[in-house]
Amino acid sequence: MPQTIDATYEHGVFVPRIPVNLPEHTEVKLLLPKISTKRNQLAKAEMSFLALRGIIHNLPKTDSVEVQRQIRREWRGL
Repeated sequence: MPQTIDATYEHGVFVPRIPVNLPEHTEVKLLLPKISTKRNQLAKAEMSFLALRGIIHNLPKTDSVEVQRQIRREWRGL
């Protein structure tokens, strides 16, 4: 039966956070979720901002102000 075991990756080895009841040298399969770090989120937000920056100058003033407000709201949410 599949189990979820929390582990930490240290010095090239996955170390379980709790004892695991397995015989030595038992092969296991690890499924690693894609982890989105704060740094990755900020990088994506910066890229989105840079992409929008060129568009903002071509929009009417009211639209660009609203776009800037939206960007600020999204940055606060990170």
